[in-house]
Amino acid sequence: MDLYFQSKGEGVPIIFVHGFSLDSRMWDPQVEILSKTNQVITYDMRGFGKSPLPTGPYTHHDNLHDLVTSLNLSKFHLVGLSLGGEVALDYVLTNPDTVLTLTLADSSLGGYASSVNWQVYAKEQGLEKAKENWLNHPVFDSVKSNPKIFSRLKQMVSDYSGWHWLNHDPWIKLIPPAIDRLGEIKLPTQILVGDKDLDYYHTIADTLADKIINSNLEYIGNSGHMVNLENEVEFNYIISKFIKQH
Repeated sequence: MDLYFQSKGEGVPIIFVHGFSLDSRMWDPQVEILSKTNQVITYDMRGFGKSPLPTGPYTHHDNLHDLVTSLNLSKFHLVGLSLGGEVALDYVLTNPDTVLTLTLADSSLGGYASSVNWQVYAKEQGLEKAKENWLNHPVFDSVKSNPKIFSRLKQMVSDYSGWHWLNHDPWIKLIPPAIDRLGEIKLPTQILVGDKDLDYYHTIADTLADKIINSNLEYIGNSGHMVNLENEVEFNYIISKFIKQH
């Protein structure tokens, strides 16, 4: 297992999966609070943070499985935001017996056609300009209203290699995709979305809530896409309450 990870605290484990262009540092506010009651595990997905770049075909959910196996975890809670939510979904669909609860925050969804233009034009304009374009994307409009939080986001994007913008990503997607298999998910699932996030993510949240049988949808106030940073108090409260119930 070659992925970078950190573990803090003791108790029933919680694994957090980060968003695109970011890394495990985005979960620092959750680690600080939840590690008081649980073992909190954060990691950098392949191609992000301190983990190695892809060198051939891979799947994020299998990489997560390798991490779980290396840590000898039998049962744990799983939390993902944005791309991390998509990876968490794929993991649950391929390893349904290891996860106690699933939390999906402003999640993307495998097989869901994107209505958003994600182009940053790295090849045409260069990596630094691409990062500037990315930070100016509407998905981050809300977080800009808090300079301290935006500075944290900006640092992670600055440290991002940009590899996925400049190369073909050999990530092998789940087939059939998660969107066609949501009815298979039986475990308790908490769906969260920032009230100011893009309509695209609200539509996905509605789809998840409709198709996942044992699910609950809540809106995080005064937040856009980065709900765990923009309203960390409410986010931490909901997560803590949810996992204690299960």
